[in-house]
Amino acid sequence: MTPTIVLRSGRLVMVTGSSGGSRIITTVAETILNVFAFGMNAQQAVDAPRIHMQWLPDEIQYESGALSQAQISALGANGYALHRGDSWGSAQVIVVDPKTGRLSGGTDRRRPSGAAVGY
Repeated sequence: MTPTIVLRSGRLVMVTGSSGGSRIITTVAETILNVFAFGMNAQQAVDAPRIHMQWLPDEIQYESGALSQAQISALGANGYALHRGDSWGSAQVIVVDPKTGRLSGGTDRRRPSGAAVGY
């Protein structure tokens, strides 16, 4: 499940994790990037379409909406095999607002049995 604690200057800013076999690390990394590099809130970070690459199978796997047609064409032209597949993972995220300390959660709608709950 790769439970992950993200600190900034020694202070808690995010906790996250996901199920998903070989795609766990990708899901967790994308969720962290979505929050800190792309400015998404917890739920947006979890909802964003995912992309995954691993050696075997040697292909880029992506969810619907993760890549534009131009990106798909460019990757294909550069020799990458691509496969659009079903969604994966079940990320759960809690982000701490650095100014207020308020917690916000995001639960993966790909697996509706989860919940991000705080107090």
